[in-house]
Formats: sequence, C-alpha cells, structure tokens
Amino acid sequence: MGGLAFLVAWHKRAAIESCLSNAKVPVYAVGSADYTQAIKPFNYRVTFNPAAYAVPATVEHVQAAVKCGADNKIQVTAKSGGHSYASHGLGGEDGHLIVDMKNFKDVKVDIAAQMAVIGTGGRLGDVATALYNQGKQAISHGTCPGVGVGGLTLHGGYGLISRSKGLTLDNLLEATVVLANSSVVTASATQNPDLFWALRGAGAAFGIVTNFKFKTFTAPENNLVFQYFISPNSASQLAAILTAIQDFTRNAQPPELNMRLFLSAFTTFSGVYYGSRADFDKVMNPLLTNMGIGGGFAQVTQNSWLNTLTSFSNGPLQQATPYDTHETFFSKSLMPSYLSPAAIDALSQYWYNNARNNQRSWYLLFDSHGGNSSAISEVPADSTSYAHRNATFKMQFYDRVNSGNYDSTWMPFLNGWVKAITDKMPEEKFGMYINYADTSLSKEEAHEKYWLGNYKRLVAIKERVDPGKVFEGPQIVGS
Repeated sequence: MGGLAFLVAWHKRAAIESCLSNAKVPVYAVGSADYTQAIKPFNYRVTFNPAAYAVPATVEHVQAAVKCGADNKIQVTAKSGGHSYASHGLGGEDGHLIVDMKNFKDVKVDIAAQMAVIGTGGRLGDVATALYNQGKQAISHGTCPGVGVGGLTLHGGYGLISRSKGLTLDNLLEATVVLANSSVVTASATQNPDLFWALRGAGAAFGIVTNFKFKTFTAPENNLVFQYFISPNSASQLAAILTAIQDFTRNAQPPELNMRLFLSAFTTFSGVYYGSRADFDKVMNPLLTNMGIGGGFAQVTQNSWLNTLTSFSNGPLQQATPYDTHETFFSKSLMPSYLSPAAIDALSQYWYNNARNNQRSWYLLFDSHGGNSSAISEVPADSTSYAHRNATFKMQFYDRVNSGNYDSTWMPFLNGWVKAITDKMPEEKFGMYINYADTSLSKEEAHEKYWLGNYKRLVAIKERVDPGKVFEGPQIVGS
C-alpha cells in the first residue's frame, strides 16, 4: 500500500473506531485474539482486512454501527455465519465495517401457529436442534450445520426436504431489517413488500436483518436415507447416468424424494425419501435401472429427523464456539433449466479426460432442485428475487487443496469445465448460485448470472432503500 493510501486507510479506521466507541457499540479491537479469530475466512484462499469489526448485542447497536459506517463513508457488511465461499461476510474486499451478528441467535417457536422467530446469527445445526426441542418443529434449510441462517435465507437455502417444503427463503414470513439510514422496519408481504421481495434472493445489498420469522412444520420421522455407490468407467456411462437422472427429475420425481449425485474420485447417488420402503422401491427401482446401477452397493437406513440431518452434516449438529472450520478452494456453480445431450456429453468427456486425473480434492455435486412436483419450481418466477425457479439441477463445482495454498493457475480446471458445458448451449441463459460465490466473475457477470432477469428491478429497489450504497460489495446488487 502506498503512503497516501495508507494514511487514508489509517484515518478512516481511526474515525470509525472512534464513532463506534462513542456509540458504545461492542467491537473486537484490531490485533486482539478475538479479532484475529473472527477475520479468519472459511475459504483461506480469500482473506480480507476490515476497517473495523463490530459485535452488536442489541438492535440499537446495529443501528449505531450502520450510522457510523454511513457517516464515515465506509461500506457496511453483515456477517451471519461466516461460511461464504468468497468471504462476502468479510466484505469481499478490504476496508469494510463488519457487523457480526453472532449474538443474534435465539430461536423461539410458536407451536400453535407453527411459526418461529430466529436470530440472523444462528447456525443451522443449532437452529435445527432448538426448533426440534420446541415441539419437534423444523424448517427447510441446507445441510452444513455451521452455515449461518442469515446468508442462507437471504440468497436461497436449498436442502434435502426442499422439493416438498421449498427453499429457506420460501418459508420466510417476515424480517426485521436495519436499513442504510439506520431505521428499523419490518419486511413482509404486506409491509414494505418490495423490500421483502428483494431480501428473498439478494438480501445482502439491502440492509441488516436482525431476525427472521419463518413458518415451520412438524419434523417428519422414519425417513429413508439412501446412498448408492457408483463407479462410472467411461464418459458414455456417466452421460447415461446424468441423462436418466435429468429425465426423471424433470418428468417423474415425486416431492417426497430429494436426491443428489456426488461426482468425485468416488461417486455416490444419495438422498432422503419421506415415505415407506415399499413406496421408495416403487419410485427408485425404475430410475436405478435406467441409470444402469440396479440396486447393488446400496445403503438404505431409516432415520429420525435429527439423524437424517446428521447423515449429511459431516459432523455434529450443535456448533462449537468460536466457529473454526476452514478449507482452501475455488468454486463455481451452474443452475441450468436443462442440459442438452451435447452438454451432458461435453460434461462427461471433460470428466473422463481432465477431472479423473486431477489429484486435488475436487467434486461436482448435482442436486435435483426443480422439475416435476418441486415446491421450488411451483413458486411463481416473479414472487421473489431468487432467479432460478426453473433450474432442474443446482450444480456445485469445487476444487480444494488439503494443505498449502491454492494456486491461481489451477482455476482454469473448473472454468474450463463450465465453459465446455455452456458452449454447447449458447441459447441457454445459465444461472449461477450466489451462495456458491465464484470469485472469477466480474461484477457484471455476477449480476447477470446470480439474478438473471430480476436484476433490473433489484437495482431500482436498491436505489430507493440504499441510495448511498452503504451496503456494498464486489458482486452484490448495485456494486
């Protein structure tokens, strides 16, 4: 950093620290052990240094922090869980005021109304446990227990009951939001409906949510968790498997079946069926036959709700404090409405010729997101700012190293894989999922891919509720 830039940065840091101190907003002091821990990103490839780090305990603290940021022309970023692939919770760049919502984690259930108020800093494993302990309630959410409910809800929230219960954001009834002018408002279908529309898919750009009100459901028990072990040995065999899954998802998959294909050094086909074993077999056996894998090499077990969640959580649901899980990786995503035979062939050829020989810990995950009877796809396309209602698959590309740094010269591996697919369908407007944030995208590419045709309306709402761009970041709306 040059001398002048350093002096400007130092002056801004001093000003924001003084403002926060005068407003009695709790902070982690730069250089303290708490600060050093808090700014460790989930993805070690993407590290940033904030201007200041606030840890509010009350809504008034959040309001004061936002005002300090706005008055000092420092961008403000909320952090709920800190699991962002691109470190968006640390601003996505240096110099932001981070408002860590870790203290906002209460879960209060109204069993009679089947509703719950959940603090934006709650982590999914803790939230699921708290909901279950209050009348065996649940919400639809993702599988990683360390993810914060805030970022998940505001940008999507797909999990292994979403085909019958929808995305996390589809179950949101209202949100309490601190706006850029530091006022507090309620966003719902009847109060600030434009803001409510924008929050459900692009929320990071519009304010800081302090709590959410969700509709809940009684957690289903006696669920069938299944896993089939697959070993495709040719591009044509993988193409046949993907074709069978896509055809089934688009035309026959029932809402009680949620499934995913995990392609890596080992390959599994797994998911959850909410029903009887007899009905499961009737649904699955024809699909397995079409996939060419029959019923062999399988594990099918009956699980309670919490054990169902644990089956996909890679660890206990209840979270340690502080959260200290980290990886080093580059990621991408695709949200296609359909993969043509040529695109499936290109994907499979790339796997056979390139990915199979890659020694890093890569994977490509296909979630059957939309299609036949999916609650996600049944929501009208213009009901929320989430732009991927018609996506058959939610595809996550992930390239990880188990030690050391991720070399930027490795990024063409995943970029090339995505290009091989999209080049075969130039007419398709491929979406991407912001919760699998892709740091190789320009801001223009991010806006187009993450929000597709919804972006223009989002910009108009952003200009009304945050004209000074207090809530800013490299890829979010209005950047």
